Amino acid sequence: MLNHNIKYEWITLVREKWIVILLLLFFSITLFAVRNGNEKVEDRNLSITKEQEKVVKLDAEFTADIDSVTRKLKSPPKKTWLDPRSLSNIAWDAPRVVAMEAVPLALVSTGQSDLFTHYAKPKIYGEAYTLGFSELSNPVQLLFGSFDLAFVCIYLLPLLVLAFSYNILSADKESGVLKLTFSQPVSVYQWLLSKLALRYVILSSIVMISVVAALLFYGVSVADNFSAVVKLFALVLSYMLFWFLVAFVVNLFGKSSGNNAVTLVSVWVVMVLLIPSVISQLSNTLYPVPSRINMIHQYRVAEAEADKNANEILKTYYRDHPELAPKDTTKENQYAWILSYFASSELVNNSVKPILDKYDKALAKQQTWVDNLRFLSPAILLQNSLNDLAGTSTAHYADFRNQVIVFADVWKGYFKPRMFANEVMKAEEMKELPKHTYNTESVKNHFASDLAGMIFFVLIILAGSWTVYRRYTATGILNA
Repeated sequence: MLNHNIKYEWITLVREKWIVILLLLFFSITLFAVRNGNEKVEDRNLSITKEQEKVVKLDAEFTADIDSVTRKLKSPPKKTWLDPRSLSNIAWDAPRVVAMEAVPLALVSTGQSDLFTHYAKPKIYGEAYTLGFSELSNPVQLLFGSFDLAFVCIYLLPLLVLAFSYNILSADKESGVLKLTFSQPVSVYQWLLSKLALRYVILSSIVMISVVAALLFYGVSVADNFSAVVKLFALVLSYMLFWFLVAFVVNLFGKSSGNNAVTLVSVWVVMVLLIPSVISQLSNTLYPVPSRINMIHQYRVAEAEADKNANEILKTYYRDHPELAPKDTTKENQYAWILSYFASSELVNNSVKPILDKYDKALAKQQTWVDNLRFLSPAILLQNSLNDLAGTSTAHYADFRNQVIVFADVWKGYFKPRMFANEVMKAEEMKELPKHTYNTESVKNHFASDLAGMIFFVLIILAGSWTVYRRYTATGILNA
C-alpha cells in the first residue's frame, strides 16, 4: 500500500510540475548566490595579488639600486635616509604582505569577510595593526547580509520545504480524499511520513545537483574538495530534514492549510530570525567591547608622552638591553631617529596592553557565549559550520589577526638588531627577508558538534511527531 501511495504521489508531483518548478527555481537561486560569493572571492584574491606584485616590483627595484651603489655604478645619496641600502627604507617601503588566502569553498559563505580585510602589511614603524582589521563596508549590505549560498540554505531553503509540504494532509482532508485513503490498511503516520520522505528525496536531489553544478560552473573542483563538499551536504540535508519533520508534526495536528502555513512560518521566524538575533544582542549587552576610538586615543596619548621623554627612554632601554648598545660611540648611528622609537614602543605597548586585553577578552567572551548557545537553533549551527567550511568565521579572522601581529614582531626582529648595529642592506639579502605563510591549523573546527546538534534536533522532532500522532489519532481528530 505504501509503495502504491509513493508511486502515485510521484505521478501527481510530476503532473503538477512541482519538480520542474523547484529544480528551475532552486538552481537559479543557487547559481546567483554562488556567483555573488565568487565575485567577493575574486575581489579578495585580486587585492592580495596586486599587493604581492607590488612587493615583487619593489624588491627588484631595491635589489638593483643596492647593487648599483655597492658596485659604485651609482653614487650614494648624501642623505642617508635616501640611501637604498638603508634598512629603514626597506623595512618601511617594502613590507611583506601577510595575506589570508581564500579556501576553495570561500564562495559558499561570506561570513565575516565583508567586515574585515584579508591582508596586512606590517611595517617597522607603527602599531595600528594591533587595533583591529575593520574596513569600510556598505551599511545597507551589512544590515541585510550577503546573498550567498549560506543565505539561500539558511533562510530560503526552509521556506521552499514548508511551501512543498505544509498542506499534504490538510489538502486531502479538505477535498474529501482523506477518508477514502484511510479506508485502506495504512496508518496516518506511515502514509504522511512516506509522502514527506518522497518529497525530501526529491528536494535533496535538486539541492545537491544545483549546488554541484554551481560550484563546477565557477571553477570549484568537487573531486579535489570532496571532503568539504560532503560536509556541506551533510549539514544542509540534515537542516532540510529538520524542516520536513517540523512540517510533518504540524500536518499531524490535522488543522487547515491556512493554519498550517501560519504555524510553520511562525516556527521559521523563531528559529531562523528571533533566536539568533536575541543571542547576538545579549552577547553585546553582557560582554560589551571597549570603544575602538577610545583605544586609538589612548594609544596616541601614550605615544605623545613617550616622544617627550625619548632620550631618557632610550638610555633606559640600553640599560635593559646591553647587547644592543653601540660598540663604537664615536660614529653616529644613521638610524638614530628610529632607535628611540624602538625603545618607546615597548613603553607605549605596555601602557596600552590592558585596554587591548580588555577588548580581546570581551570579544572572546562574546564568541564563547554564541558558541555555547548555538545549539538553541539549527540555523545558527548551519551558519557556524558553513563559515568554518568557507574559512570566514570570526575565529578565522581572529586567528589571522594574531598571525599578523606575530609576523610583525618577526619583521621588526629582523631589522631591529641590525639597525642598532648600524648595518646596511646587501643586494643578496633581499631574498632572505622574512615571509609569511598563512595557515588555519589552530582554528577549531565545529563540524562534528554542529552536525550532532542538527541530528539532535531531528531526533527531538521525530520523537515529538510520534507523541502528536498517538495523542491526536486516539481522540479521532484525524479521522473525523
